[in-house]
Amino acid sequence: MHRHAQLWSLIAFFLGFPVLLAIPLYEVSGTGEFIDAYLDIVSTLTTTGLPVFAPGSLNETLVIWRVSLGWASGFLIWVFAWSIFAPLNLGGFEHLGSRGKAMTLSQSTRQTAGRLPAEKFWREAVRLGPVYLWITLAAALALLIVSGDPTFAILRAMATIATFGLEIPGHSGAGGVPGEAILAFVMLFALSRSTFSTVFARARKWWLIKDPELRVAAGLVLLATLVLIGQGAHNVESFGARLELIWGAFFTSLSFLTTTGLTSEFLPSGIVNLDPVEIILVALAMIGGGVATTAGGIKLLRIFILAGHSRAEVNRLIAPSQVMSGQIESRSHDNHSAMLACVFLVLFVLVLGTITLALTVTGSPVKEALYLTLATVTNTGPLLPTAGGAKMLVMALPTQAKLILAAAMVLGRLEVLALLALLNPDIYR
Repeated sequence: MHRHAQLWSLIAFFLGFPVLLAIPLYEVSGTGEFIDAYLDIVSTLTTTGLPVFAPGSLNETLVIWRVSLGWASGFLIWVFAWSIFAPLNLGGFEHLGSRGKAMTLSQSTRQTAGRLPAEKFWREAVRLGPVYLWITLAAALALLIVSGDPTFAILRAMATIATFGLEIPGHSGAGGVPGEAILAFVMLFALSRSTFSTVFARARKWWLIKDPELRVAAGLVLLATLVLIGQGAHNVESFGARLELIWGAFFTSLSFLTTTGLTSEFLPSGIVNLDPVEIILVALAMIGGGVATTAGGIKLLRIFILAGHSRAEVNRLIAPSQVMSGQIESRSHDNHSAMLACVFLVLFVLVLGTITLALTVTGSPVKEALYLTLATVTNTGPLLPTAGGAKMLVMALPTQAKLILAAAMVLGRLEVLALLALLNPDIYR
């Protein structure tokens, strides 16, 4: 078999399987055309959560159907990352095996190096299945205790673990601060693989405080929280309202960083439509979560590598005669990781520009096309109504634009380096 046959299979899965799944959605909903149902299922399978249908137009049965598909797809994406992308050194795994002694392959990964793809898939499914299921059950039980709404508790827990920021009609805001705290805890699993797996860990007894992805995430969430607090501070007066503002800013920042896209109910109304807040939320969604998680975006590990390489280059410019410590081999590996991260960043920007240009050709305004591109490529569908697109209706777009959006969501889930490896493996090597 071809080395990248599994990637072609993933593309066929994300683009072909929704044709079958869209049939019951189209027949039951009776809303829009078949292409709308297809686009919504693609959004569900890629855990994007793009708001295709108008709010409240789907009944509770269809909502349960979509959340169930998104939850199952989130687990499959988890398994795909470890069984397909890891052996191919794609999806961020290209940075894990080239950092000297800091990241080492576990014995189980070495043992599965030469196995068939199906064996690798089922091995990772057995390993990650209990973790995924127990996190979902624990979150659902905790949400049931604080909210008393079993439908909301189960559906919201399933959607959050899959970073599927779907609004549940008639159940929004249930749980208050304790409910959002539970969701925030679940979102932490989308920031780093170290929260649920010891594969590629620094040592047997790893420390979360030393994890580079969690450190970058903490800094970004803190910065975004301060910006959101500064934008909404003049709208609150009481001490309790200020505490709610702080929590709402933190929860919303963490949600968009993990590409879940949930907005806290404790943020002042209209604050998410302010230009500085929109820019912050878009930037968080573009950065995304951790490697080998259900989060999309550029990934925190690449940002950490690029930031470290930029600091080293600035130090070299300031003091070109300084004596560098460390082994030459480890520095070359770091330079190789920085090069791959830089290549991915450039490709990511080129893909954003290309898809935006394609949407403008179909008749969409530039600003609307840009928001549609950001929401789909980063797999953060709720970014669309949040970032100035409250009046934007995806169903009103032409068929060509909807097909472009479907391809953009699949490309955002598989990442542009995988596309480059498919088109020309020699360039990637």
